[in-house]
Amino acid sequence: MTYRSKTSRFLAPSLAACLALPAFAAGWALLDPAVAEASVTTAQCRIYAVEARAEGDGSIPAELSFLADHLKVAPFSAYKSFRLIQFLDYKLEVGTVVDKKFKSGHNVRLELRGGDNGKLELHTQLMRNKKSLVSVDFSLQKQVMLIPVSRGDQTVIFAYQCKS
Repeated sequence: MTYRSKTSRFLAPSLAACLALPAFAAGWALLDPAVAEASVTTAQCRIYAVEARAEGDGSIPAELSFLADHLKVAPFSAYKSFRLIQFLDYKLEVGTVVDKKFKSGHNVRLELRGGDNGKLELHTQLMRNKKSLVSVDFSLQKQVMLIPVSRGDQTVIFAYQCKS
């Protein structure tokens, strides 16, 4: 190859090296199993719809015992009666919105936005009668996310449990 000047003799190989380095690094990262497995592309979630009322004896039904620690502290400790309305399972893929309707009349849309190392990045939208009540991004890592929504004289608590 002939070069017209000393500058172009130096710049051409330098530019080629600069362009090749990111491609090489990206390829190397994909070969590393720890990096390749770090990105979350699928997840499974179970969302519980729980009716909460101010009157009651304060007991928590057996099917909701996994939520007991959450329901006994503020702001949920104000409720004295809990009843499982329904739960629905969601199978998620990155970038795909899954929309399901609950018996309570609420639609819950859930989207996996990514994550790594067991931490999931999610977006949810709770709707009733085509009106958005809640739209929020959140992260979960072996936790339960609770979102209360008022419905007349009662509250429906949506409890999110997810894993990758």
